[in-house]
Amino acid sequence: MDVQNKKCADPILEKLGLGRFYHGDKPLVWIADSPKSNKLHEDVASYNAEACVLSQYFAKEGEFGPYASLLYDKTFKKTFSPDSRRGKRNLLNLLNDILEGQIPQKIMDVASQQPELNDSGSKVSKSSILDLHCRDEHDNFIEIEVQIQRETNFLKRLVFYSSQMIVQQGEPGPDWDYDVKPVYVISFARFRVFDDDRPLHRAGILDYETAEQLVDCANFTIIELPKVKRMIRPSDSEIAKWLFMFRYLDRLKELPPALKSEKLEGLLPYAELARFNKKELRRYRYIMHLKWDRYAQQLAFAEDNPDFVKKIEEKVLNAVRQNMRKDGVSSDKIQSYLNVLENAK
Repeated sequence: MDVQNKKCADPILEKLGLGRFYHGDKPLVWIADSPKSNKLHEDVASYNAEACVLSQYFAKEGEFGPYASLLYDKTFKKTFSPDSRRGKRNLLNLLNDILEGQIPQKIMDVASQQPELNDSGSKVSKSSILDLHCRDEHDNFIEIEVQIQRETNFLKRLVFYSSQMIVQQGEPGPDWDYDVKPVYVISFARFRVFDDDRPLHRAGILDYETAEQLVDCANFTIIELPKVKRMIRPSDSEIAKWLFMFRYLDRLKELPPALKSEKLEGLLPYAELARFNKKELRRYRYIMHLKWDRYAQQLAFAEDNPDFVKKIEEKVLNAVRQNMRKDGVSSDKIQSYLNVLENAK
């Protein structure tokens, strides 16, 4: 197939001058991650472009697939309701997979809690989806909050919300011994928070020198959805599959083979648009159209600011060169890749 005549599948990449990185939906250049990267990153040695092409499973841009986004508030609450048998099972699967390696023991039971106001009265205005009481397999209790955060003061909001959850555990009287249950805040961000390629960050209160945990009372899990790649394989981690579902379910016509499991297929009945009533469907489509309008505005900005786009393009090419050098790619090989990219422009 003639690479020069092949249009990039993503118009944003095309307008930003990055379409030449792709031949259809297949990357022309794949850069290996550093040895220190976590298991959510792709492994260049085992990456197979043919096996990872997912365009046939996606609805066309601007069209509705059969499923709503899992991050739509009503969809999330239906899918992961701790008050129904199937919803609780979905929620336990989500929490144990997302927090794997971060919680000492597996969570066995979960129940919703009613948020209380602290002295500032701010609890009612935050972006929490679920406030949860959880019990692990050793009968220890932990508090978990799942939220979709706004961009303003993102990290400070995390600290503030976790502090509220800790303060609410206080008991009146002189006999309380500050035996605070561990608090976990899981936050989904629809924007980039950190300047790296990791979609998942975990944090707690650690010693600067040893990186050992000092106390388990405040823990954070931050998921940056824009960093989740449009590819998934059966061999990928359960966390990677969950992140793919949260990023792309509303764009899928059907689940790709890598996601065909009882755990993930059990989410679909709650996200089916066909099960929404007329009012719910009208509201959901209104919100999605607002999202698409913002996407169109981004395209228009790229068209109206070609000089700015060119600067971004140059920065990306320089980053590609630097990363390839770090990964030990020879100068001749780098130049050959860049020649292919230039010809595909």
